[in-house]
Amino acid sequence: MPKVLKIMFFWTLAIPTIITILRIITDYILGKDIELLSYSAVFLGIAAAGLIFAGPLNYLISKSKAR
Repeated sequence: MPKVLKIMFFWTLAIPTIITILRIITDYILGKDIELLSYSAVFLGIAAAGLIFAGPLNYLISKSKAR
């Protein structure tokens, strides 16, 4: 798999999943109601930010460091 796809995959799926799970655990510890549908906005927002900003930015940074 090309390096670009690995970086984009990481920032659009792995990071949003980890952050969403941490938010669910935090809300569970605090005793708040947990509705999985409400966490979809968190996941999709972080995934969009990863796809638009973080993924390409990290690729360009890693590309410039390789030179």
